[in-house]
Amino acid sequence: MRGIWREPYIICNLIFAGVLAAVLAYFGIFSSDEAYPVHAIMPGNLTSTGLQRALSELMRGNLTEALQFNSYSVGIFAFFVMQLIMRLVFSVIFVFCADKRRQLILTDAIISTLLFLCAFAPMAIRQMLIN
Repeated sequence: MRGIWREPYIICNLIFAGVLAAVLAYFGIFSSDEAYPVHAIMPGNLTSTGLQRALSELMRGNLTEALQFNSYSVGIFAFFVMQLIMRLVFSVIFVFCADKRRQLILTDAIISTLLFLCAFAPMAIRQMLIN
């Protein structure tokens, strides 16, 4: 059990879970109504406009307000939450199912990729269509 903490998969999962927890905490603590520098760099209509405010509203349970800020926010928020849960659950499974680790890592990679595409592709495709 002691050596399990040296497994690269566990290390990556714990780091990623920590980053995700910090990101979600940030959205839960801070809510900014200020202008963002992205508009100075990329003027025009951006599909990501209002995303930070929307994610902050979702952390507070305000679905209606979040959707008003950014219609893609629910999918992206769901991605972050599901990834946090997956990092923890898959790490536990990895520890207790030593004979299935290869399949677990492959399953994790496939599910994570599909979740990422489901969460971010609609916003990216819309942005490409706008430009």
